[in-house]
Amino acid sequence: MKKCQIINKSVMQKVVALLVTEAELYTSVKCAQDMSFVWKIIKSIGLKVKLPVILELDNKGAVDIANNWSVAGLTKHIDTKQYFIRQLKEDGIIKVRWIPGKIYEADLYTKNLSGPDFRKHTQVFIGEDEYDQIVN
Repeated sequence: MKKCQIINKSVMQKVVALLVTEAELYTSVKCAQDMSFVWKIIKSIGLKVKLPVILELDNKGAVDIANNWSVAGLTKHIDTKQYFIRQLKEDGIIKVRWIPGKIYEADLYTKNLSGPDFRKHTQVFIGEDEYDQIVN
C-alpha cells in the first residue's frame, strides 16, 4: 500500500511534558485532529474514505493510553484533551496501533537516520528515482 503525505509540520510543543509517553500523546492528539479535518474535507467533496483511518505510534505507552479509558500512576496528570483520541476511536473514525520504531516511517521527520534507513523511509512517500538507483 502506498502512503500519501497530506500535512507536514515541524513545531516545538507549547507545553512541557513530564513523560515521553505524554509528549507522544500531545503529538498524537494534533495528528488525530488533522486526520479528522482531512477526513471531513474528503467526505465533503463526495469521496469515500475507508474507516477507521490508522494512527500509528511507536510508543507503546501512548498506544495503551489511547486504547484504554483509564489512567493511573504516572499518567494521572494527562490533560483531558487526550480523551479526544479515545472518542475518535470509540466512534470508529480512527484506530490506534503500535508499530516498531525500526519500520516507523514518521521517523524520517523526527530523527537523524542513517543513509539506508533514510532511503527506505523516503521511498515510502516519494518512491525511487534515478539518484537512488545510482547510490544503491
